[in-house]
Order: sequence, then structure tokens, then C-alpha cells
Amino acid sequence: MRAFWDFLKAFTLMFLRNRQALFWTFFFPVLLMGLLGIVFGRGFGGDFNLAIVQQDEGRVAAALVQAFEKADGVHVSRSVTEAAGLKELEDGTVQGVLVLPRGLERSFAEGGVTELPFHYDDSDVATAGQVLSVTQQIVEAVGNGLARVQLPLSIRPQGVKAQSLGYLDFLVPGIVALSIMQTAIFGIAGTIVTYKEKGVLRRLRATPLPMRSFMGSNVTMRVATALIQTAIVLGVGMLLFEVSINGSLLLVAVVAVVGAGAFVSLGFAIAAVSRNQEVAQALMNVVQTPMMFLSGIFFPMNNAPAWIQPVVKAMPLTYLADALRAVILDDVGLWAVRWDLAVLLAVTAVFVVVAWRFFRWE
Repeated sequence: MRAFWDFLKAFTLMFLRNRQALFWTFFFPVLLMGLLGIVFGRGFGGDFNLAIVQQDEGRVAAALVQAFEKADGVHVSRSVTEAAGLKELEDGTVQGVLVLPRGLERSFAEGGVTELPFHYDDSDVATAGQVLSVTQQIVEAVGNGLARVQLPLSIRPQGVKAQSLGYLDFLVPGIVALSIMQTAIFGIAGTIVTYKEKGVLRRLRATPLPMRSFMGSNVTMRVATALIQTAIVLGVGMLLFEVSINGSLLLVAVVAVVGAGAFVSLGFAIAAVSRNQEVAQALMNVVQTPMMFLSGIFFPMNNAPAWIQPVVKAMPLTYLADALRAVILDDVGLWAVRWDLAVLLAVTAVFVVVAWRFFRWE
């Protein structure tokens, strides 16, 4: 046990003396979060998500659904019931719920103005104005086109106090996940391959010092670093950008540790199959670059093309980011993110086996 603590102290001191590593580990995630927050503010831009509850099967309802699905900047989803749509609105998944009620076709045919129930989040004034305006314009355009008279269709707005989440609320858990991945992969793979090239591992193996203490202390330091990164990013997000932290910080730490374990094992697997730093750097970039852009770190991937969705689901970082967002923003327990955690644990097991099978000491 003495060897473990000596190795851990040595790794920590080497890390703290490396100013470049300190910058990329602790300062860069905060800088990236700040720059993206300044550029995009607290909103996603002009697009919004709309849930449509279609209770009528007539031509009017069909025309409305088609018009919204073709509208630029409106991402349409279907809700089976009005209650389900309202639940999505309260959770912040959608910004509006449009109900196409039973009897819509008959009411439209009878003449007069037909009002469609429309629920929106009135806690975010800027977004609410945009959602109301766009929805009203599309509904009126469809009504005018079908009836060839003014205002045969309109909406009946009904405000709902929903969970108001901005872009930074979405971004911060993603930055935490990205930081954990990069620290684990680059820290483990880069360090181990450097030690192999310099013969450090070979010389250590010839000593009576237990190698499990050497490896265990390295892993412990990386996991501890991941927890410190998580605390720094969340702290800066809350203090400077008023990011919502609704969940338990203890559960956030548990998810961060599981995620760090998955990417530490990936780092060991890369180190195991890399003969030198050039190979290791190439593999690290090949692995982490697609995950950075296809795991929903910076923007939601729900509206990405269908053909790329299997790729998104194959990224371990997707599951870490999703689990962190669920715990941080939605205040859920570990049971709610059990499948995300199960995937991360499976990834850990797979890459531990790969590292064990192919690892060489020099």
C-alpha cells in the first residue's frame, strides 16, 4: 500500500508541475464554455421544437402537420396525448404543443374562426414570442390557403411554466463529459506510451515494486482529476453563467467516476496497441475527434440525419453526456440513467480486456 501512495504522490506532483497539462485540463474547458456561451448566448438560435397532438384525421389536420414539418427552423414531433405533450413542454424537450382537436374538420367546414389549443412556455419571454409568432403565421397561412378567406384558423395560446433551459444549461454537462474523456484518454495513453518508449516500465518491472500499485495510482489520479474538472466547470457555470444545477452533486460525481473509468480503460487500450507516441497520437485523435462532434456535446443530435444516428449511439461519450444532463438538469436518480451507466461499464470491461490482451511493457 505504501508503494501505491508513493506513486500517487509522484504522479500528482508531476502533473501539477506541468503547466501545459494544467491549462488543457482545467482552464481550457472553462474557456471553451465561455466562448460558446458568448457566441450563442442562452438560446439555440431561431429553431424550436414543436409537439403536435393530432386528434383529427381530416384534410385540415393533415395540411397543418405537413406545413409544420416543411417549415424551416421548426422540428416537429408527435405526441399521442395532450398530457404527454405537456409533459415534454414542462421538461423543456419542446417549446410548444399544438393540439389538432377532434371535430376540427367539421368546425372548419362550418365557417368562422377555428381556434386550436396551443401550449407554450411563458417563463422564457424571448423564446415564447418567437414560438407564438411562427406558429400563428403557419396556422393562418394553412387556413387561408384552404378556405381562401381571412383568419379561418387561429391558435388559442395557453402559457405553461416549464423548465426554462438555455444553451449554456445544455452545454455545461457536455463540456464536463468532454473534459473527462480528453483527460482520461490523453493522460493515460500519452503517459504510458512515453514510459514505454523511455524504458521506464521495463525498469520498474525489474524492481520489487508491485506494478498494480503503479497502474492503480495512475488511474486514481486521473479519476480524481475528472472529479476536480467536474467541480470547476459546474462551479464556473453556476457563478458566472447562472447555469441550472438541479440534481444531486453526489450523483453527478458517481456518473463522472463511471465515465472516467470507461475512458481510462480506453486510454489503456490505446497505449496497449501503440508502439510509439506517433501511433498513440494518431489513435487518440481518431477516437476522440468523432466523439467530440457526434456525441451531442455542443448541440443536440436528435435532429441529425437518420443515417448518422447509429454512429451517435455507438459513441461512449453520448451516454456519458446524456447521463450527466439527466442528473444535472432533470434531477433524476441513478435508476433513470441505468442504461447509460450500463453501456459505460460495458465499455470499461471491453477495453480492459483489450488492454490486458495486447499490453506490452516495452
